Formats: sequence, structure tokens, C-alpha cells
Amino acid sequence: MQKEFRNNIILLLVINFVIKPFYVLGIDAQVQNAVGESEYGMYFALFNFCFLFQIILDFGIQNYNSQYISSNRDEISLMLPIVLGAKIILIILFAFMVSIGALLMSYPLEYFILLGLIVMVMVFQSLFIYLRSNFSALGFFRMETWFSAFDKFLMILVIGYLLYVSKNISITLFAAGQLFALVISVIVAVFFLRKKVVFKINFNLGKIKTLLTKSFPFAIVFLLMTLYTRMDGVMLEYILDDNARAAGVYAAGFRLLDAANMIGYLFALLLLPMFANLIGEKKDVNTLTFSAASLLITIASLISAICWFYSSEIMNLIYIQADNTYSEVFRVLMLSFWAMALSYVFGSLITASGKLRIFNMIFVVGIIINWTLNLMLIPEKGAYGAAVATLVTQFFVFLSQLILARKMFDLHFNFTFFSKSLTIVGTYFALSYLMHQYLAMNWFLEIIIITIISLAISFFMGFLRLSLKPA
Repeated sequence: MQKEFRNNIILLLVINFVIKPFYVLGIDAQVQNAVGESEYGMYFALFNFCFLFQIILDFGIQNYNSQYISSNRDEISLMLPIVLGAKIILIILFAFMVSIGALLMSYPLEYFILLGLIVMVMVFQSLFIYLRSNFSALGFFRMETWFSAFDKFLMILVIGYLLYVSKNISITLFAAGQLFALVISVIVAVFFLRKKVVFKINFNLGKIKTLLTKSFPFAIVFLLMTLYTRMDGVMLEYILDDNARAAGVYAAGFRLLDAANMIGYLFALLLLPMFANLIGEKKDVNTLTFSAASLLITIASLISAICWFYSSEIMNLIYIQADNTYSEVFRVLMLSFWAMALSYVFGSLITASGKLRIFNMIFVVGIIINWTLNLMLIPEKGAYGAAVATLVTQFFVFLSQLILARKMFDLHFNFTFFSKSLTIVGTYFALSYLMHQYLAMNWFLEIIIITIISLAISFFMGFLRLSLKPA
């Protein structure tokens, strides 16, 4: 399991580091530059609004499927038809609830074309992610790895053509390009998965009800995570009367946080079925947990430190309208990335156990903290206030998950691991500060030097060796 995780996570990171940064910086960010803050801010607010209803679309099926099929791989032929039947019903309900919600929010009629496209994007994205989850649940981790960035690769081709070749881009065409790429991705995923399982659709309401009952605890996890991570953009647009500018500024930083956060998400894609398999066979989870945590501490500390000290350079490179507000919001958001990344390790471990009651209580408290801080800070601080709310919430959730996972699985934390972790964080931030403050060379070269030195430090401290014992 250790070797399998190591080999697949390396390939997974390489593929996604090549494709997804190009999409985020070369496509998504340039679309915002082309259409402007306000128009993209409207899209960002509508996307986050739809995301709040994502629980209806998924209803915990993806995580339940990964957890269940990982331990019962022969059951996929029985499970898949029921899931597809449930998905069709949930898609109809999702579209209906988004429409009702949009009417209650009194969105103008001109929003509804874009809203409809976003709904379809989320529908096909949900289908694609579910289909991919079957590859990893069945143990075909290499296939899941190749599919992990396939949709973004197609988006680069489609939207890149509109943006750079035809030079005919609008926020509506941007959403339409995403939809086209996701439809093709679903078709290709079905083609490959058909070699492993026969596709049928089962509308047996009794079986669908049983499935949804079992997936419901996972749905609550998803709902609560969505609320405390996605409400900021909606609240910015709703509270402030600034033509969605603050939402656009927040979106500029959140886009990069979301891109970096994909690293943790990719870890979770591999870790959840692996943890479920280990727990099902009553094997020790310490080795895999500490290997994943050590890697993510290295990656998250490096990214957070660089983004804190080089926030102005990064924002000015990407956005033509960037000012001090952009960099201030971005540096705070990227500081929260450290907590978000580590949460994927301990959150995946807890989710794999299926014991989610206390886990969900952590998210409920996180929502209360995030909502309260947003209400207090957004009216005066705008996008910066929303970023601070995110930072506080993410660290609360991470520390709570860490404590819960340690108690549930008797994780063998020791002084050496904690001291090395703090040393890495402190060293990375100190190194980034010194390089930024005193080294007079191109800032991009400075980042390369920081990265090389930092990775060398982590390697010699044992955090990049994927050792069989806690570092």
C-alpha cells in the first residue's frame, strides 16, 4: 500500500502540476482579465451559489461509493445501476432547487442563461467525478491518475481557442466551453469504465432509497464543507453594493487557493479508498497517514511561504487590474492553504471509517465561525475580511480533525514529528523572507532557489522519503 501510494501520488502530482496551473493561470485568470472584475465576479458569485446546492447533486454518493466499493469490489455491478438511477433523479431535483433559490434571491433575468450553463457544468462535473471514483475504488489508481486532469486538458483546448485564437470570449462562452469539455470527459470515462463493468440504469425506488440512506452521512459532510468554504463569495456579493467588485477581488485570490487545494484533493482521491481498505482489513493506518502528512507539510509550507512574501509579484503577473487589495487578500487566503491541505489527510481517514457524527459537528461549528466572522468583517473590510474569516475557520477545522483522528486511530504523534514540522514551517518562511528582502535578482529565480533549498531541507529531515515510520 505504501509503495502504491508513493508511485501514484508522484504521477498524479506531475500530471496535475503540468496541466492545472496552465488552466488556472493561462485560461481562467485570463478570462477574468478579458471580461473584467464585475462580470467575472458575477460568475463567481453564481457558481458559488449553485455550489451550495451541490449536496443534492452528489448526496454523499461519491465518498460512500469510494468507501464501500474499496472494501467490496465485487459489488460494483450491482451498485452502479442504482447509483445512475439515483443520479438522474438528483439532477432533476438539483436543477429545480437552484431555480427556486435563484428566484428567492431575486437574481435579474439576464443571470439565468449563465446560471443554466453553470447548472449543467456542475451536473456533468458530478458525473465525471463519480465515474472516476470507480477507478480508484476498484484499485485502478493509474487510470484515475490519468483522468484526474483530463477535463482541464480539454478546457485548455476549447476555451484557449476562444481566448487566444478567435479572441471571442465572454463569460457565457467561458461556461459553455467548460460544459463542452465535461460532456466529452464523461463520454470518454464511460467508454473506459465499460471495460470493467456493464452500464445499466436501475430506477428501483426501494434500492435508491437504501442507497441514499447509506450515503446520507457523507452528504452531510459534503454540505457542511461546502457551506464553510463557499459562502464567502456569495456573502460578498450579497452584503456589499459594489457591483460585485469585492467578489471579483476575492475570486482572484481564491482561484489560486482552489488550484493549490487540488493538491490536497488529489491526495484524498488516493487516500480515501486506501484508508477504507486498510480499515476494512483491520490494518494499521499510521504509516500511510504520516507519509501523506509529511509530504503535504512540505508542499503546503513551501507554497504558503512563497505566496505570503511574493503576493504582489504573483498578483501583478496574473491580473492586469491588480492592486494592494489583491495581494493582501491573496496572502491571507494562501496562509489558510496549509490547514486545508492537511485537513485532506485526516479528513479522508475519518471519512473512510464511516464514523461521521463528531466529524459533522466540527463542520457545524466551522460554519458558525465562518458565517459570524463574515458578517462582522465583510461590511468594513470587504474581501480582506472574508479572507480572514476563511483563515480562522480552516485552522479550527484542521486542528479539530487532527485531535479527532488521533483519538479514533491511536495515531502515534511524537515530539520529533511535531518539532520537525515546526522547523520546516519556520525555516521555509524565514528563507522566503530573507530571499525576498535581501536578494536582488529576478523574483521568479528567487522562488526557484527557495524551492530547491526547501526541498533539500525536507529530504534531509526525512519528510520526502516516505519512510515506513513517522518522521
